[in-house]
Parts: sequence; C-alpha cells; structure tokens
Amino acid sequence: MSDRLDVARARTGRVIFDTFRSHYDPRLAAWLLLRSYFLPEMAAVHLEAQVATPSENIVSLGVFGVWRLLATNNRELARCAAVYTSPAAAVAAARREQSRAADLQLTAVRGPGSTKHGWILRSAGVPVVTTARWYESAGEAMAAGRTAVNVFASAQVVDGVSIGTPSGRRSRVLDRTT
Repeated sequence: MSDRLDVARARTGRVIFDTFRSHYDPRLAAWLLLRSYFLPEMAAVHLEAQVATPSENIVSLGVFGVWRLLATNNRELARCAAVYTSPAAAVAAARREQSRAADLQLTAVRGPGSTKHGWILRSAGVPVVTTARWYESAGEAMAAGRTAVNVFASAQVVDGVSIGTPSGRRSRVLDRTT
C-alpha cells in the first residue's frame, strides 16, 4: 500500500524562481511586454544585471531573477512586478512580500482592449505583484487577484532557480546560498 498524500502540502501553491540568459532572452522580452501593459511607468526602466563572481555560484548561471506564483495545478497565478538584479535578490523579495501579503493593496487595471483586464498588488503604493494573464472583466480580474493573495500568503517558496539553456529549455538548479 502506498503512503497517504500529505493533504496540507498538496493544497499549497508554490513560488518558483527563473533567471534569463541575457538582456536579449525572448522570455525576458515577453515578461517585460506584459508588464508594460500593467505598469507603463516601468517600461522604460533600464535593467541592471549583477556581475557574476566566483563566490556567487547561482548568479553565474544567468542574469536577472524573477519569481512566479503557481497554483497547485502549476498554473501561473501571478508574477513579481520587478526584474531583480540576481536570482538571490528575487528570492529575498518574494519572502519579504510573502511575509506581508495581508497588507498588499489590490487594484484592477485595464489592458489594451475593452475585454482585457488585469490586477496589481502594491505595498505602500509600490507595485510588487502583477497578474500573469488577461481576464475578460474587471470583476473577474479582481477575484483572481484576491485568490492570488490567499495562495501567496501560504505558498511554499521553492529552493531553486530555473535557468535557460541555449536550446530554450529550462532546468532547475538548487541554490544553497539563500
């Protein structure tokens, strides 16, 4: 007979971390394009990559760091609003924002069309989390934002960073430094 599934663990979302190969990574371009619709004021922000040094093994695998909130079925619910200088900075930011999830303010945003709506979570007026997709109505977007806050508050923060390969595939590397 197999072991019983841990129900508490099975019902929590996950916060995972990604990094990109360069400023020109197509996944980074797609990330920034979606964010520019929600946060046009951040569209012109210049990205500063952390320089890799031998003592920072995880940063040498890629540049920048972002985090994403996944539901129990691996559907992306939310993503961080910022692109961090390193994966380690993204991990620290996700943990910090998760600790104050109850204090985040939810607002709806309208996209480029009448049936495109999203949401943003702000901390003290600063955007920290955005929707990962479009919704057909503002009400639907707000409901999704409330769900994301609830999942984020109890999500498991994964120890590891997904890195891209030249072929475009992603692999997960454990980061023992955070």
